[in-house]
Amino acid sequence: MIGPDLMDQTQDTELHRAYDLYRIGQAIARQDKGEVQRKILEHIVSGFGASSSCIALVEKGKDRLHIVMGVGHPANFIGSTVKLGEGIMGWVAQEGSPLLLNGDVVNDIRFGNLVQKSRRPRSAMCWPLKVEQNVIGVLSINRDTNIPPFTEEDLEQGGMMINIISVVIDNIRLHAERQSQMEALETANARLEKINKKLQDVQQQVLHADKMASIGQLAAGVAHEINNPVGYINSNVGTLRKYVLDLFRLLDAYEQIESEVSEPLLDGIRALKEELELAYLKGDTHELINETQEGITRVKQIVQDLKDFSHVGEAEWQWADLHTGVDSTLNIVHNELKYKAEVIKEYGDLPAVECIASQLNQVFMNILVNAAHAIEDHGTITIRTGTDGKGWVYVAIRDTGKGISLEHKKRIFDPLFTTKSVGEGTGLGLSLSYSIVSKHGGHIEVDSQLGQGSTFTVWLPVQQAEAMAEG
Repeated sequence: MIGPDLMDQTQDTELHRAYDLYRIGQAIARQDKGEVQRKILEHIVSGFGASSSCIALVEKGKDRLHIVMGVGHPANFIGSTVKLGEGIMGWVAQEGSPLLLNGDVVNDIRFGNLVQKSRRPRSAMCWPLKVEQNVIGVLSINRDTNIPPFTEEDLEQGGMMINIISVVIDNIRLHAERQSQMEALETANARLEKINKKLQDVQQQVLHADKMASIGQLAAGVAHEINNPVGYINSNVGTLRKYVLDLFRLLDAYEQIESEVSEPLLDGIRALKEELELAYLKGDTHELINETQEGITRVKQIVQDLKDFSHVGEAEWQWADLHTGVDSTLNIVHNELKYKAEVIKEYGDLPAVECIASQLNQVFMNILVNAAHAIEDHGTITIRTGTDGKGWVYVAIRDTGKGISLEHKKRIFDPLFTTKSVGEGTGLGLSLSYSIVSKHGGHIEVDSQLGQGSTFTVWLPVQQAEAMAEG
């Protein structure tokens, strides 16, 4: 019979072992998972006076155990596999029950000839590692023939610590999965940043292109190069969101059973949560995924705006909505306008107009960019649209910039004429715009006063004259 003093000493030893295991578990965030597993085994070997020990984990989606760490075993033993149901560890993993073996087990009907016959330990204990009644692996310890064998009491005491070890091992797995997901998320964010930078560079090129052919080719290339990676990044982020939510559900399930853990052990869990900043990680992970999703949406919108702006593959006369063209152009030149002006839209009811939409978008872009450049500090750009009721529509763009002198007003549509500094303008933007509008059978009116701003009004026929004549 065990005396009270010896019983108290045994309980103190178990508590110290449990506390030491939680201290090891706290190193999950700071150390390699293999190092944590090795320390767990060294702790078990030392505590039970064993000769060797190993951890084998169930491989996801496979009917076998993978030996991930060992102490006192040959180097080639680590990394080997054991089928479920085969050998001592395979039997324990399949049955889900702990096992104490003493003496020669070759003739044991449960194992038969599946146990290696060389260097068999005299005594062994093997426990299943379980989380929510699911076996995630096994832990085995052995004693050589020169050491007294394990007892049923050893098996029972070890079982108490195995519950803690199972949580620690599963936390190692969860931490590794979370790290992998965070790295994937960071990689996705980095790729999105590169894509956004590439798009910004493309937009700058588009803003300074004078020929619609080059703009169309550029937009087509952007759409082709970006749509595919954006598609699989979007899919991966959606899958990642589901995985993260599943992991958080599992963590929540663990938290619900914390009340069943003794107070000293619970203190260790609380300390680990505090050290890992678990509550912050949960919230921050959600924010990272949401920000990534918003970035993907922005990229997709930019690509669509480039398509709408250039109307790739639409060089023929077609019926188009001018408001759509103005809106897509505003998105393209957003970086030029956002620091200089507030854009006010006063859209009227416009019918569809027969035109080459990509060319008219170039006209709107040139006028909008010039309006932003004319504003010295910060002002407003007002876009007004309407009809005269006689088959004509107009798009008027007014700015609160410095205005145009009478002398310069006479020459603003001349090729190569510019009032901008060297390197800031080519003098071709308004000249090209005049040519495009004239080709559409329309004209541009300019109303400007120094110090008060300018208004450029583009007048266009709803239907082209040749079509009307044929009708």
